[in-house]
Order: sequence, then structure tokens, then C-alpha cells
Amino acid sequence: MSRRATIHDVAAAAGVSVATVSKAVNGRYGVASATVSRVLDAVAELGYESSLVASSMRSRRTGVVGVLVSDFEPFSAEVLKGVGAALSSHRYDLLAYAGARDSDPQGWERRSLSRLSGTLIDAAIMVTPTVVGVNADVPIVAVDPHAGRVDIPSV
Repeated sequence: MSRRATIHDVAAAAGVSVATVSKAVNGRYGVASATVSRVLDAVAELGYESSLVASSMRSRRTGVVGVLVSDFEPFSAEVLKGVGAALSSHRYDLLAYAGARDSDPQGWERRSLSRLSGTLIDAAIMVTPTVVGVNADVPIVAVDPHAGRVDIPSV
């Protein structure tokens, strides 16, 4: 198993600095088109993918919306399909997360948001019958909650 290509590997292969690779990959100004082509060729050749954690630490954004469901069942699957379709046109990715377990069904929403918010997701959509005891560092929308906080937007 080979190691994952890094931005440093791409820079070395393209003969440019790490900053130039970042600018070229992210479509920023200040890089000649020939250099962008060389960098993108190196990216393709090495199979480079940027690290979500590293880029989110710099930008404070992940480009990911988390959809938290208690279980993957038909209703939540349809919600996931709809959310995925809506997000794709806005350049966001979807992270589906099933957090409830039969052994510990209480408080899974709070635990799940604590794990995901801040470093993995920019916002959360909760598909759960209750939204209780939930606090997060990201915006939250609840889908079809039957009980819980009234200060969380819901649809």
C-alpha cells in the first residue's frame, strides 16, 4: 500500500512552491496558466486529494453539510437524496451520519453533533423525531421534529 500524495509531493513534481499548488488547485489569481496546467497534471498523476481537516483548519470551512439520522430507513434515505441533490449545485458535500444505537438511544444527537461540528461539517440537518439538549458550533435545521427546542429552525 503506497502512501497518500501530499501537497509537498505535488509541488516537487510540478517544480513550484506549496503556495503555488494551493493557488492553482483552488483557482486563485496570480498563477500563470502554464503553471496551473503543470500543477494540475501533477495532481492527476499523483492522485492528490486535499485533506479536509487541513483545509478546514486554514479556512474554518469544510464545504460539508452533515445530515444526522437515527437510522438509515426509507424516509431518511429520501431526505438524503433530496439534500444531496440540493447541495451539489452549491458545491457542498454531504456527510450522512447514523448515530442512534439500540444500546444507548438517548442523547445521540448531542454526541453526534459534538463529534462532527467544528472540524468536519459547516452545518447540520437533523432528521430525528426529537431535538433535545442539542448545542453546536454550526447552524442546525431539524426535519420533522415532533418534540424538542423551539429555537431551532425546522421543516
